[in-house]
Amino acid sequence: MIWITMSGIKNLGRKALLLFLILLTGNIISAKAQNIAVKNNILYDASTTPNFGIELRLSNKWTAGINVALNPWSFSDNKKLKHLLVAPQLRYWLCESFSGHYFGANIAYVHYNVSDIKFPFGLYSGVDGERRQGDLAAIGASYGYSWILSPHWSLEAEAGLDLGYTWSDRYDSPKCGTYRGSDNKFLVLPKLALNIVYIIK
Repeated sequence: MIWITMSGIKNLGRKALLLFLILLTGNIISAKAQNIAVKNNILYDASTTPNFGIELRLSNKWTAGINVALNPWSFSDNKKLKHLLVAPQLRYWLCESFSGHYFGANIAYVHYNVSDIKFPFGLYSGVDGERRQGDLAAIGASYGYSWILSPHWSLEAEAGLDLGYTWSDRYDSPKCGTYRGSDNKFLVLPKLALNIVYIIK
């Protein structure tokens, strides 16, 4: 019988992410300019989270990319949504790369420090009134559409779901609050993006 430990899952996820980054970086360096797109998710911007994505054309119908987001801010009353997100993605385009309909598959890693935040639609209600610091690993799928606005500019809309596993420590929400234990659980996470895309030519 094969036993899968939490540390084994963490190490496997880190190795897979590192391998993807090495392969993507090598392809970007050797790619022609017209095969590269850079993007920004304006929905993420609305949550005060600066973010950046880069996508590489692999063939007429396949692209690979990575999205990175960092929220370093703390707000009044120790409210915070601090996190670092790294999310590689592979896309299959039904027409041609960077145009029209596509399906995506992604993995994601998040390190977070979240305190006393009310999420919309009652999502993650346990975070309201306490602070959680930990990590999340996820895998998911999405559907999207890209509208070409000009030879360089596009607008993308994307929606999907991720299945994630999180491990975190829980504290009372005041600064330096009392430790309340640890929490490990699976989550179903919505994925939404409205990307402004610039294609380098």
